[in-house]
Amino acid sequence: MGGVRRRDVIKYMAAAGIAGAFSSLIIPTIRYVTPPALSGAAEYPRSLLVFSNGEPVRASQLPVNKPYLFYYPLTDTQNILINLGDRNGNPVEVKSVELLVTMHPLKVPSLAVGGEEKPIEGPPNVAKYVFPGGVGPNRSIVAYSLICQHLGCIFPQLRFYPPGQPTRFRTNPPDIGQRGGVLHCACHGTVYDPYRGAAVLLDPALRPLPAIILEWDSSTDYLYAVGVVGPTIFGKTCNLCGDVVKDRVTIYTPEEVGGSA
Repeated sequence: MGGVRRRDVIKYMAAAGIAGAFSSLIIPTIRYVTPPALSGAAEYPRSLLVFSNGEPVRASQLPVNKPYLFYYPLTDTQNILINLGDRNGNPVEVKSVELLVTMHPLKVPSLAVGGEEKPIEGPPNVAKYVFPGGVGPNRSIVAYSLICQHLGCIFPQLRFYPPGQPTRFRTNPPDIGQRGGVLHCACHGTVYDPYRGAAVLLDPALRPLPAIILEWDSSTDYLYAVGVVGPTIFGKTCNLCGDVVKDRVTIYTPEEVGGSA
């Protein structure tokens, strides 16, 4: 019996040693694939938008149809800020709209160039959210994630084409790109409508671009980024998983980040 017990103990110790060795290998792997913590951020920061010279952005002075790039809510999540207008450079009010986190492409031109106001449809039981619309004195200023929801392409592949400016590459149908007023990704052809919450006009992406919630302080004319609404930012497990920005965020012209407008 004593011999049996000793053999049992030896087997147990051997099994425990193997388990311990295995766990020493698997635990670091689990830590590696598990997304990082929220970096201490439990909520979105309220970040003042400033130019590269440090001056606060004033909504009433933001040029129409000129894109700016900035990072929010994480230091590696690129976005676009635009004071949207028509082909004559007049600001256009961007209305609130209910969207789906996964939707069927609308396959119509942008609202800015007379595109049909089709209902937003998608798969059964898909989650809905409300894009709050534009801000500023004309309710024309919007901001969206500039990471394509298909495979993650960013500027300069994903860029804004004002009304009347054709996209660099033809779209199918062609008039969606030729008439402009869109965000077009040159990587694989996805088209979004910034005038209706960055809804998908043409696939292969099936998710709208997440919208950066902006706040306009009419007493100072300052703009703040205060949150994100819509699908999760492409490539992120959650929108706050990573290095969260501070209370001031710099916006840059495309030229300042090494690309053309």
